[in-house]
Amino acid sequence: MMIKKLLLMSTILLTLGQAEGVADQDFDGVPDALDQCPNTPFLCEVDKTGCTTTILTLPFETEKENLTMTLAYGFSSNEDLIDRQIQHNTKVKISYYLNSWAYTLQTGYYSHNVEDGSLDTIARVRKRIKINPKLVVSLGAGLRLPSYDFEGNKLDELLYTSLHYYPTSALSFFAGYNFTRIGDDEVDTVLSETPSGDKNSNGTIEKDGNEKKSTYEGLQHKHKVYAGTGYFFTDDFYMNIMYSEENSKFVSEHRIRAFSSSIYYKINKKWFTTLYYKYEVLDEDRHDNLLFSIGYNLW
Repeated sequence: MMIKKLLLMSTILLTLGQAEGVADQDFDGVPDALDQCPNTPFLCEVDKTGCTTTILTLPFETEKENLTMTLAYGFSSNEDLIDRQIQHNTKVKISYYLNSWAYTLQTGYYSHNVEDGSLDTIARVRKRIKINPKLVVSLGAGLRLPSYDFEGNKLDELLYTSLHYYPTSALSFFAGYNFTRIGDDEVDTVLSETPSGDKNSNGTIEKDGNEKKSTYEGLQHKHKVYAGTGYFFTDDFYMNIMYSEENSKFVSEHRIRAFSSSIYYKINKKWFTTLYYKYEVLDEDRHDNLLFSIGYNLW
């Protein structure tokens, strides 16, 4: 036992002796004169330049086995909708992560001054493929189950793909494409009587304020493209900004162009929160969405 202690002390003294006179303030093993990334967090793995090889990730990017539950509350506004411009949404999501796979089930409840009910239920699966330490591709598929009660609501099929590039441990750039195969039936939309000058479901003005029956000019599958950037200000605080463009499922409706931002904060090893905001641009009326969520890592 005494011999082991003497050997350990000798190793420590020898190491300190060799390091004498070599400045390395962040203790990453790379002298400050050669360190291109000073103040690297302690215990992070670094390359020969002194820059960390560890990429900071969000909970949904983990490759470790993990089960999380998230509860979210927020609102969406749409000035095109008569008598119910503000809709309140409550959502529950359960996600299971194993290796590079993620399985998610999400449902929710909506309410406004006209009615309330269940939102559609979404089931998704996703695979993350690491091309190299700085480049990750994700592929996914899902189903939108018609739990939202309205005439003609049917099963929709979803496909996802995205690309993430990490030039540094804290900075990321991402882009992606989503496809939704709309399975809904085309049905007539009946409008309730509204004051003079309100818009109908196709966005046209009703001058007489009488009830009018109109039909959307067909349905179409949805295509969405997006791109953005994100940054970890600390290990526990992350923010991104994204631009997206997609078509409506209604042929007669205009394309949706929007900016959105997400803020993530890790409270501790178990709890985390996110804040999401989306604002549609290039539209005369206001369309936005705010959602606050709190999540818990079950394991």
